[in-house]
Amino acid sequence: MSDILCRLEGAVAVVTLNRPQKYNALTADMLDELVSTLKQLDGQPEVRAIVLLGSPKAFSAGADTGTLASASATELWRSGFSEKWDRVGEIEKPLIAAVSGYALGGGLELALLCDIIIADETAQFGLPESHIGIIPGAGGTQRLVRAVGKSLAMEMLLGGRRINAPEAIQAGLVSRIVAAEELEQQALALAGQVAKAAPLAAVMIKKAVAASYEMPLSAGVAYERVLSALIADSEDRTAGLEAFKNKQRPEFKGR
Repeated sequence: MSDILCRLEGAVAVVTLNRPQKYNALTADMLDELVSTLKQLDGQPEVRAIVLLGSPKAFSAGADTGTLASASATELWRSGFSEKWDRVGEIEKPLIAAVSGYALGGGLELALLCDIIIADETAQFGLPESHIGIIPGAGGTQRLVRAVGKSLAMEMLLGGRRINAPEAIQAGLVSRIVAAEELEQQALALAGQVAKAAPLAAVMIKKAVAASYEMPLSAGVAYERVLSALIADSEDRTAGLEAFKNKQRPEFKGR
């Protein structure tokens, strides 16, 4: 059976990490399959949002480096293994991570690449790399500090601290906590709401928010205004304003 499962629920695609016997540890092949699946979904106009699921015990317990564990520095650098996470960050459609159980190491780095993270009551988040003699390589040191602030991020990175779901929501890492048995249902409901957004607006919002991490405020606001003006030429904007005027639900075409 494939390590990546995919199904459609209306305008929402559900992608599941399917290596539960290994706590969804991420291999190079598994990441390649995940990226390929996400890119295919990104090119399907009927898909408006994507939910990324793990298993009940683990969203993903981290990277399974396999032979890379004995690779030389040059071999590791040339492997492109860490860069596979970057490909997930290139997906334009909204990504929602639904976390149950462990989201550790590369698993947390994967969740951090998603636009929204929700968690159930069993979720645990951590970056324990320093305690096995390595450091994160897929953006963990950069994205975690932006998500939860320097002090907590450093405690997690240096002290190996894991945080639970209540701590994660307090820190701003996740947007909501749900009961374990309701996680998938709640993720689908949230994705369904996200899928109602105009597709072009969703893409532009993702770009604008991503830019906010790279630009000073003034440049970010200027970029937002460019996108805001650009979308004025879209058919979706006309459809949205007309529907709002007539108190109807808009039918967006993504153009």
